[in-house]
Amino acid sequence: MQIKSKIFDQRIESLNLLIETTIGEYYGLSKNILDKNEFQRRRVKSSSSVYSLLKTDLRQGCVIPPIVLALAMDAKPTKDEKDEALLETISSNNDKLIILDGLQRTYTIRDLVNELEEKGDPETSIVLSAKLRIEIYIGINKLGILYRMLTLNTGQTPMSSRHQIEIIYSDYIQHGVEGIKLIKEVDDDIPSVEGEYKFRDIIEGFTSYLDRDYLTIDRTDILDNIKSLEKLAVENKGSDLFLDFLKTYDAFVRKMSSLGRDWVFDEVGLEQRLTGQPFAKTALKIFNKSQVMTGFGSALGKLIDFGAIKGTSDVIDMINELQCVNIDTVLNTLIVRLDGIRIVAKKIGNDQRMFFHYFFRELFDRKSDGFIDVETSISEAFKQYERKTK
Repeated sequence: MQIKSKIFDQRIESLNLLIETTIGEYYGLSKNILDKNEFQRRRVKSSSSVYSLLKTDLRQGCVIPPIVLALAMDAKPTKDEKDEALLETISSNNDKLIILDGLQRTYTIRDLVNELEEKGDPETSIVLSAKLRIEIYIGINKLGILYRMLTLNTGQTPMSSRHQIEIIYSDYIQHGVEGIKLIKEVDDDIPSVEGEYKFRDIIEGFTSYLDRDYLTIDRTDILDNIKSLEKLAVENKGSDLFLDFLKTYDAFVRKMSSLGRDWVFDEVGLEQRLTGQPFAKTALKIFNKSQVMTGFGSALGKLIDFGAIKGTSDVIDMINELQCVNIDTVLNTLIVRLDGIRIVAKKIGNDQRMFFHYFFRELFDRKSDGFIDVETSISEAFKQYERKTK
C-alpha cells in the first residue's frame, strides 16, 4: 500500500487518505472487514449480471472507482503524521474498518479471486497484482460515517439509512453499553430483564430520532436525510448520539419498570373489555416494544427542533422527576387506549407509533399539560391521536 494523497475533511473532521494498493492486498484486507461485521455481509442478488460484467472487466485490467473505507478512532491523525505510521494504524485496526462505498465491488473482487484460485488459472497472479485505489477516512466519528455513507451511496444498490446505522453501531452488540445488552435478531433471544433490548428495535428508534419521523421508513433518498444531518452536526459535537439516545431510553424504561414493578394487566374490574390480546401485560414489556421506541425517538427529535429541550441530557433529568400517582390504574388505562387504537387503525403499528410520539411530546415538553405527568400525557396523547385520525 502507498499513500498518494492526504486531505483533511473539515466537514466531518477526518483525515482522508487516497491509497494505491493491489487487488491481492485488498482481497486480504476485505476478508477481515466482512467477517468482523455481519451487517456488511449482505449482497445484492438482483445485480448479478452487472457484477459478472465487472469480473470480466477486472480480468482485462479495468480501473474501477476507488472503494471507500472508514476507520473510527478517538484519536484524529493529521496530515503531518508519517505515512508509515498511518499505514501501521490501518493494518493494526483492520478489523474495525467499515466499507462506506463499494461493498458489491468488494464481493465481486473476492468472487473473482476465489474462482481463479480454485481453477488454478494462470491469470491469477496478474489479477492479484493489478492496481486498485481505495480511500480511507481515518479518525472519523460515527455520525461522520453516516454522513459520508449517505453522500457516497448513489449507485445502483443504495442501502436504507436504517441498514447503514446498523453497520455503524454494530460494535455495541459485542461490547455492550454500561449495563445494557443489545440482542441480535439471529440470536432469537427475547428481552426479559431490565437493560435488554433488541438491537433492531433500538436502531428503529434511533432512526426515527434522526429522521424526526415515527414511521419506520427505509429511506434511500439522500436528500431526505441531508437536512436533518446538517442540524445533527452541531448536536453531535463531543458526544455519541446513539449512545446518548440508548442511555436515555434505558433510563426511561427503568423508571417506568420501577414505578410499575408490581403491575400485571388483568381485565377483572375494568369497565371496558378488550377486543383482543393486550398490548403487553407488564410495564417492562410495554416499553420494550419498537412502537414505543420509535415514538420516543421522533418525539425527542421534534422537541429538540422546537427548542423545547436542548438534548437528551435534559430528558434524563425529567425522567428522574416523572410522576404517577396510581400506576396500576394508569397502565390499565394505557392498555385500554391502545386497544381503542387497534379498533380504528388501518395500520395498527403505525397508529401506535403516532400515539407514543404524542405521548412523549406531552411528557417532556415543559409547556404541555402533561409535563412529567404520565397519566395526563396518556390522556392528551389519545386526544391528539383522535384529532389526527378523524
